[in-house]
Amino acid sequence: MRDDVTGLNSAVSTSFGHDLLTEWIPDALGATDVIRDLAGGTVAVPERLDVGWLQVPLTRRTESVPVVPPAVRAHAHLLVERSLLYQEMRPEVFSYRSPVWDYRSAYRARQTRMREMARRGDLPLVLRLDIHRFGQSLPLHVLLDAPWMTGELAGYLTELHRATGRCLLPGHRWANRLGTAALAPIDALLAVTTPGRWFRWGDDWHVFVRDSAEAEQVRDVVEGGLEGLGLRLSEEKTTTEPVNDLFTGPAHDVAGHPPEVWRRGIQDADVRALRYALARIEPDAQMSRALVGTVRTWPVLLPRAVQYLDRAVSTPAGQEAARELLEDAHADLFGAARILALAGRHQALASGVSDRLLDVAAGCGISGLRALAARVALCTGRRRLVHRPPAHLLRWIAQGADIRRNPPSVATLL
Repeated sequence: MRDDVTGLNSAVSTSFGHDLLTEWIPDALGATDVIRDLAGGTVAVPERLDVGWLQVPLTRRTESVPVVPPAVRAHAHLLVERSLLYQEMRPEVFSYRSPVWDYRSAYRARQTRMREMARRGDLPLVLRLDIHRFGQSLPLHVLLDAPWMTGELAGYLTELHRATGRCLLPGHRWANRLGTAALAPIDALLAVTTPGRWFRWGDDWHVFVRDSAEAEQVRDVVEGGLEGLGLRLSEEKTTTEPVNDLFTGPAHDVAGHPPEVWRRGIQDADVRALRYALARIEPDAQMSRALVGTVRTWPVLLPRAVQYLDRAVSTPAGQEAARELLEDAHADLFGAARILALAGRHQALASGVSDRLLDVAAGCGISGLRALAARVALCTGRRRLVHRPPAHLLRWIAQGADIRRNPPSVATLL
């Protein structure tokens, strides 16, 4: 047991670092201490949840999401992994299987298995099953009644639910781990109904079937199981389609030379292709000049755009694009969070951040964004704009408030 716990502490520290790649607010120093504490399994219980709300642009809509500090996020992360220490996922489940689970390799493995299944001639149709607003609609009691639930985690999830109205917070690895485990009863039904012919990612199943009649039978079985969990299928996303259509549309593989993928993405209005290209393309003046207009068209691209600009900001076109995004961000907290993280890494950009933007961020209800604003203000000698900086920033200030020391990360999977 001791060896299991020691290994878990190391795995949790690494997985929490991956977790931050899906954080809505980039961190200003706070996660550095948290990751060190996680490695020793000694994350302190936060005194309060300190929940802030953020309007986040998604591909098709904007959603209000709760945002919590790294210490809260890490505490939930550790409790979840301790609770699920001996929980085994079925091999057909490819998402969030364990503390050492890796997104990219798991996604590739799933695609490979699905292509193998699609080549079978006796299964011409695929039934896609997707739960309606799973993260928001999963009842708390389903988790609390799970056989692997611990008392400590149950108490904390209840507190989170009381503060946010949700038991799974979007963008959190620990929430995806819990959601994956909570749907095991549906996996058990499919293992009996269609053994060896289904795969799951998150709350999204693909079931390979012989005909439409079998698809309806499987759907009925799954709907009955979901009803017992207080959930229902999405009418929009639950479909039956030919296997040949499986890897078209939003499910297509994105690959190729990044500049060419970018050009095709612009031509086809393909946000997925644009996200792929932004993470991989070398800085280019023409692309940098077009970037701001592209982000205005698709605000969901902002995290990847900032990741690109972190490499391009040393060029005239890249610096100009970053300054334009700074001007756009003053009324948008999501935009402010991303661009202030970039400014917190580059002195030339930090100096160009307006007092107005810093005031907006410093006065918001999200502690991580307030910390980003404080970092930029201190790097540019505007101490008057900093009010009660958190302890981790105080240590950084005592060490000289050097912008090059412990910069906020702009790496992202968003």
